[in-house]
Amino acid sequence: MTLNSAGISPIRGELCNLRTGEAIEFLLNPTSFSEQVRVNYNRLQIPGLSHQVLQFVSTGNATLPIEFYLDKFFAGSVGAEDADILGFKRFLQALTVPSAGAEDVVGGGPPRALFIWPGLVSLTCVLTSLEFKYEQFDVFGDVVIYRARTTFEEIRDVRITSEEIRDIGSQRGGV
Repeated sequence: MTLNSAGISPIRGELCNLRTGEAIEFLLNPTSFSEQVRVNYNRLQIPGLSHQVLQFVSTGNATLPIEFYLDKFFAGSVGAEDADILGFKRFLQALTVPSAGAEDVVGGGPPRALFIWPGLVSLTCVLTSLEFKYEQFDVFGDVVIYRARTTFEEIRDVRITSEEIRDIGSQRGGV
């Protein structure tokens, strides 16, 4: 019995290449998920003062370290048409290099992506780290199971305020 035949819809996130418009859904149900934001301060040394004075500089970009687990047999059992798990690998790799025919500075870098985990995170981001670990092969040497370790980093073109974060949280994206 598969999840689909039992009437259970697995959790699906979506990753979209904002340059090409291509989107890919993924099954993601990790035991933990982290989102990190750093706040940057200058540490001022005042002679004779007993402590450092912290002067706000900026808020860092949100980062999402995510490990995807891809299993050809599981993907086939939940309705993936051809269970091409290496298609997801190629999609991720395409987010690490510039597109052909770039005509400006922004276009000369890898494409931006939109990472969506419904109800929790929606960020315009870039892929800053990508690692593959191949774990199982079939008798023909084809990959059956692999992990893709990624780090997505928020990219923002507009200022965001404390009040906006209070209202919308991680449901945000740049232009």
